[in-house]
Amino acid sequence: MSFDATVVAEEIARFDGVRVRLNEPMSAHTTLGVGGPADVYVEVADEEGLVSVIRYVSTHDVPRLVVGDGANLLVSDRGIRGVVLSLVGDFQRVKVEEPYIEAGAGARLSTVADLAADSNLAGFEPVGVVPGTVGGAIVMNAGTHAGYIDQIVRDVHAIDELGNKLVLSRDECGFSYRSSRFQRDDSLIITKAVFRLHPGDGAEIRKLLERVRRHRAESQPRGKSAGCFFKNPPASSSSEQPQSGYCLSAGKLIEQAGCKGLSRGDAVVSEVHANFIINRGNATARDILALAEDVRRIVKEKTGIELEYEVRIVGEWSEEVKS
Repeated sequence: MSFDATVVAEEIARFDGVRVRLNEPMSAHTTLGVGGPADVYVEVADEEGLVSVIRYVSTHDVPRLVVGDGANLLVSDRGIRGVVLSLVGDFQRVKVEEPYIEAGAGARLSTVADLAADSNLAGFEPVGVVPGTVGGAIVMNAGTHAGYIDQIVRDVHAIDELGNKLVLSRDECGFSYRSSRFQRDDSLIITKAVFRLHPGDGAEIRKLLERVRRHRAESQPRGKSAGCFFKNPPASSSSEQPQSGYCLSAGKLIEQAGCKGLSRGDAVVSEVHANFIINRGNATARDILALAEDVRRIVKEKTGIELEYEVRIVGEWSEEVKS
């Protein structure tokens, strides 16, 4: 992999609908507040601009990564090589065509949920209390115990590495527990999604959203975090998808293993909710990942269960970072 970041930035800056910055610190774009520089950080405001950027990086063999609002993301201290894309402008728009809602990949889930309530449309509530954007939620198949985003997806619009526009049905998205086709196939970039909802009482929906959001604010730790760090493991090896059956609580497993309060530098396992790793102010990405590996090792030793990351770990990491 060889490219001149300055040249790449200059070439991409020629396209309409883009804003380009060199050596952009990713710590400013993650909820954990850590992460080194992205070689080229590009805000893209419309689909045509995105097509132009994708065709350029593909034909010039430049790595690229799409980020949402930085939740559920751990970026290395060394940063990210290549182009980091942030979808803004048109990609943040949401519109209603009952009983459907069309939302851009950059739209916040809370915005979609509130608009659904205003439109007396139900079904988005389980997802609408989760932090993050529509695109990121689809990639991760985000949700709560009350439901996951795959249950309301009608179709997903995407662009492939050649700039071709695709429309994928729900079945074509390959959803499973905390996963989707888009995790396994990074040639596709989500641009928007259409959700199939159903009539509901907007006032009651809003009360539910407010109650759940208040409960989450009161029961989850404050401070810089990426949300739940680990996936909830299935209760047995026979459980194919935890959302379709019973699953264990990663937080309870971590607590029972005695990991609450465990720390590395300024990274600490929350005393409030053990599945949260908190940056107390000056933690590095290395501190956070090393602490997460400590937690995985201890839980495996004490329970025999190997926790899997829910957080996406991206960027340039050294081999010894976990030691």
